[in-house]
Amino acid sequence: MSGLTAKQIAEQTGKTVRWIQARAKKEAWPYTIATGRGGKIPLYAVSTLPEDIQAALLNKEKPAESLPVESPGGINPNLNPNSNRKGTIKTDMSRPTTLDRQAVAAARADLVRAYVEHLNQAGRGSKTAARKGFMAAYNAGQSYPRLFGILGPVSWQTIERWKRSFETANLPALADRRGRPAGTGLLTPQQTEILLSCVLHPNRPLIAEAIRMAKAVMASKGIENGHSERTYRRWLAQWKDRHYHIWVWTREGSKAWNDKCALYIERDYDTIEVGDLVVADGHILNFEIINPWTGKPKRMTLIVWRDMKSSYPLGWEIMPTENTQAIASALRRSILRLGKIPQVAYLDNGKAFGSKFFNSDLTESGLFGLFARLNIKTIFAWPYHGQSKTIERFFRDFAELERWCPTYVGTSIDKKPPRLLRGETLHRKVYEKWTGGQCLTMEQAHRAIAAWFDQYVQRPQSGHLNGRCPAEVFETGRGPGVDPAELTFLMMAQEIRHIRRNGIHFLGRNYYHPELYGRRHQVLIRYDLQAPEEIYVFETDGRFICSAKQTEKIHPAAAILGDDEDREKLRKWIAEKRHQEKLASISARKFLEDEVLPAHRRQLAAAGLLETGQEAPTQDDPAPQLTADDEAKILAEVAEYEKEQQAEARDMWSELEDLGELDRYERLVEAEARGLLIPKRWAAWMKYFEQTPAWKRQADIGYWDQVAAAAAIMYQVQQ
Repeated sequence: MSGLTAKQIAEQTGKTVRWIQARAKKEAWPYTIATGRGGKIPLYAVSTLPEDIQAALLNKEKPAESLPVESPGGINPNLNPNSNRKGTIKTDMSRPTTLDRQAVAAARADLVRAYVEHLNQAGRGSKTAARKGFMAAYNAGQSYPRLFGILGPVSWQTIERWKRSFETANLPALADRRGRPAGTGLLTPQQTEILLSCVLHPNRPLIAEAIRMAKAVMASKGIENGHSERTYRRWLAQWKDRHYHIWVWTREGSKAWNDKCALYIERDYDTIEVGDLVVADGHILNFEIINPWTGKPKRMTLIVWRDMKSSYPLGWEIMPTENTQAIASALRRSILRLGKIPQVAYLDNGKAFGSKFFNSDLTESGLFGLFARLNIKTIFAWPYHGQSKTIERFFRDFAELERWCPTYVGTSIDKKPPRLLRGETLHRKVYEKWTGGQCLTMEQAHRAIAAWFDQYVQRPQSGHLNGRCPAEVFETGRGPGVDPAELTFLMMAQEIRHIRRNGIHFLGRNYYHPELYGRRHQVLIRYDLQAPEEIYVFETDGRFICSAKQTEKIHPAAAILGDDEDREKLRKWIAEKRHQEKLASISARKFLEDEVLPAHRRQLAAAGLLETGQEAPTQDDPAPQLTADDEAKILAEVAEYEKEQQAEARDMWSELEDLGELDRYERLVEAEARGLLIPKRWAAWMKYFEQTPAWKRQADIGYWDQVAAAAAIMYQVQQ
């Protein structure tokens, strides 16, 4: 037989018959057909086999250990267990690396030059003998041992083929191209363009779907598309590896590109100390709590301030939403826990963190920002940039506590507990029996969070803590302490307000103190959102005036429908009003006695109209006091007035039925301005009417504001 069967090749190379047959089919080895007892058997000529197979067959016949082969760099490949017969380093995929291919290409070029020079030195008619002698010496490893160590045994036909490739394409054509992934060079530019347009779709189609669509587009354009799906997949896999940023940006968006492809900045935590930089963010809890304001279960918001150096959770607050009140409360607790005021606050970019309560400028709006008052510099995280907010990792750890809460709802849609999924009736029954229909209270949630924080700060952590626990690092830089009263005063917000007849109007409330009576000028107020019942009033130059308390509203019919407390409030306010009236009259009489009358008498004396020796009467008027008879008279007047108001109100409510919508709403606005108690029925109707186009058309031109202002003026005149 002029060739070897697959079985013979497998026996001599140490491979399996199936492996040899699969490779022969894949690489299309030339063969001839021989007929025998087993039928038609393919025979493979040794000279036509791949070079690694020829080398393996030669090694079987002549062991490589007997050849003094030298590999590149002076290392004998026969002594290296990770080298093959040609001296190339084997990879996990049994394919030569790029450096190996370059060495093989250079060795082939050297062998071609030596071969050509040897034949050129032979005379005419003796080149055949010269070729045989050259090949015999080379394949014996005697003439060129270094090249033989790299290339192994070759035939003169192979050298002739290398010679033609070298003459036409130079050195790169001699590189060993075996091991290239199949199918990577089979697609045309048109096919790859269509394939990419289908797979790089923002709807993120499956690869199989994109390939089917690409084939359909190719068929419609008359482009050859006979490759298998596996060929397209291999090409896409290689393209994705080299253009991963385009793949992610196109199919997943900019946020995914930022998370997976963009360069990130590493922070050097050794450059900061405990308390230099604190981080804050809000997190919607993944378990439900009873909202104390509504009595219904709700996923509340947890505000946490955390020290960046030690990863220590300093202070927190739970609120229905992420608002300035919760943030300020958590910051106050954090400063008390830290024992000093931090230098920099690293904040989220949410609306609550960026509100004027924290960051406004007095020169523009008359407001001091909270951080400016505490001398804390602020840094805001980039929008939709989770890496810049170091506290995000903390909330992922915090999910441990959330998963153990009975009202856990899952950290994402695909991680919901079974009781929240459709058709899980049994799980819902077990949950209801387990919880008894009860939900965590705010106090229970605070206790659970505090207990978890205590455990968290004792855990050794990796990263910049290098196995230390947060509590250990935190204690090394904790401050000496902060006076709570002084901190409260520093954290109070400030605003410029104007004193009016009812004191100072702020946050929808009126604040009054007797010291404000008679003043009509701007003042600077300090207030604490945690205690809105009192404000502190200062002159604009900083001098303290008073602490004004929130005024209490009075029952519209306190003398008749109110209780003793309502009547007492009414009596005090009427007494204060009478007292102000008497103070005003006293001040006028005193001004009359001190300024007006003396000047008038001087004028009369100059004209000779004042009798000699006549002096202006003097009188020391003590400050009038409100007697019991005066109080009884006042209460009687109030009761009579309220009776009249109630009678008038009853008539007005009955008349509303016959009025049109616009007229009816106008009468109700006037009633509000007069301070009348609107019945629930008509109050509900007002809310309904305010959603109609008729009301909005009048509101756009400011009509309802004019009606309310006119009614307020009329009401004040009647008083």
